Amino acid sequence: MIGQLKLMAQDKDDITIISAYLQDAVTIIADFSYQTNERLFVMMINRYLWEDHKSSKDGEGNKSCRRIRTGCHFQNIISVTSQNIMQNDKKHVLELLTIETSVLDNKNTAIDLIFAGDEVIRLEAELIDAQMQDIGEPYPAKCHPKHDVLEALSD
Repeated sequence: MIGQLKLMAQDKDDITIISAYLQDAVTIIADFSYQTNERLFVMMINRYLWEDHKSSKDGEGNKSCRRIRTGCHFQNIISVTSQNIMQNDKKHVLELLTIETSVLDNKNTAIDLIFAGDEVIRLEAELIDAQMQDIGEPYPAKCHPKHDVLEALSD
């Protein structure tokens, strides 16, 4: 079994690494919180264990897929906006594709959480200060995310 992952990000390169580990994570709207007074954006997600993908086996020796609950938080957040997200549907499922950063005209940093279905949450931050940490034990996933490039590599 793999150990629990704990990462922090303080620049664009660090965010790229966290983004790779969080690719294909799933969550629901109810698992987001923006605490304006603390300037903190928090989310709980179900991260696919990509680092465990090739070696994970079930009790019968068959290849298995697993996820783990992961907490993420972004500090120094000035504002949070969204695009194409049904915020009133707290059980709406989102699949994280990537996290991208860019420098805004005002020199703040935009941290874009990009989800399937052209859904985006934009965090505007004074600087990049983020952490992610696995919580609990991995659990069986129904299936692994499908990507053409992965299928070609597996052949």
